[in-house]
Amino acid sequence: MKGILKNLRQGRISLILSVVAMSLLVAACGSDPTPTPVATATPAPPTATPTALPPGVTPPAPTATPTATPIDFSGDTIRITVGFSPGGGFDTFARIFAVHLKNALPGNPTVVVSNLPGANTLVAAKSVIDRPYREGNVDIVLVISTLIQSALLQGVEGFDPADIRYLGVPDFAPSDQTYCVRTSVADSLDAFMNIGRPLTLAMIGQIDTYATTSKWAVQVGFPLEQVFGYSGTSDMNAAFNREEVEVTATCRESEARLNPEWADGFATPLFYTSVEPPWVTAGKAEGKYAWVDSYVNIARDRLGATDAQIAGVNALLDLASSARVFAMPNQTPPEILAAMRAAFAEVVTSDGFVNDMETRGLDVGLKTGEEYQQIVDGLLKLDKTTLDVVRGLFPEV
Repeated sequence: MKGILKNLRQGRISLILSVVAMSLLVAACGSDPTPTPVATATPAPPTATPTALPPGVTPPAPTATPTATPIDFSGDTIRITVGFSPGGGFDTFARIFAVHLKNALPGNPTVVVSNLPGANTLVAAKSVIDRPYREGNVDIVLVISTLIQSALLQGVEGFDPADIRYLGVPDFAPSDQTYCVRTSVADSLDAFMNIGRPLTLAMIGQIDTYATTSKWAVQVGFPLEQVFGYSGTSDMNAAFNREEVEVTATCRESEARLNPEWADGFATPLFYTSVEPPWVTAGKAEGKYAWVDSYVNIARDRLGATDAQIAGVNALLDLASSARVFAMPNQTPPEILAAMRAAFAEVVTSDGFVNDMETRGLDVGLKTGEEYQQIVDGLLKLDKTTLDVVRGLFPEV
């Protein structure tokens, strides 16, 4: 019996060992040649830190950000129409700008300047507004800022500011416009104020900055009489120098340098609009011209100007911080306008243009087309009382 049990136990052990051996064989060989894939976690995205390069290996250059292809103006003609006669400040700005613009535009196009004076640059403005766009011909017009102001405040027949797009202004700066009386007529502000009659003052047209700022002076009580019909600043200076008129509104620094006899005793400065010119400041340092001040301060302190009158003229002076407005007709393609705006800003801020203007005694200060549009839009946001004062400085239509 014991032998039988012994044999059974040995047989069971042999069977177990056989099963284990077969299992190991199956596991080793596999019943299926393609193993079942095991799901793995999605790898995390790579971090921004670049993989370190081996020593001595130069990293690749960064990929350049794509830019718009510049417009090629080869063979094109850029026409700048100036709203005043040749020889004045507007014409000088346009002709020097034209030289620099040619070099700033890809393709070096032909840039020509023509003059079409009349109606305070209205004739020039209408000439480009009414001209249809033609491929290869780009129109620019140089107008006076008061034309735009007058059109917005009262309307100008045949001109809508919405018909033009602004390139910008190249002469944005607080004005040092200063009024002088001939010394033989009055040698101080007191003598001028107490003369007992209006003194003649040369003017160009009725909507330029000289006219509007001087009209305000007349309205608040300064003894002045505007005499219209002069062709430009040079003509006004000449009338003053030959004693045809008694007062000039052109005694700014640039004009005083052209007429040195003014500071030598021919002219007596009275007041300025926004900024005192250096030649007057120099005279004060020598003990002269102690009375010279902003005409807004004098009007308030000596003539009792109202708050509305002062707010109105200050708004006008802000708008008049630039006179020369470069614009393009509304029909100009947007891509041409954008290219010309970029070139305008490049030219006006360039050392060459600034130096050329300074040697001629002309101030340079950039306001871009977009910035000037904001100034124009701000005009109609004034309160009604102040806006009525500003409107009253322009002729009725």
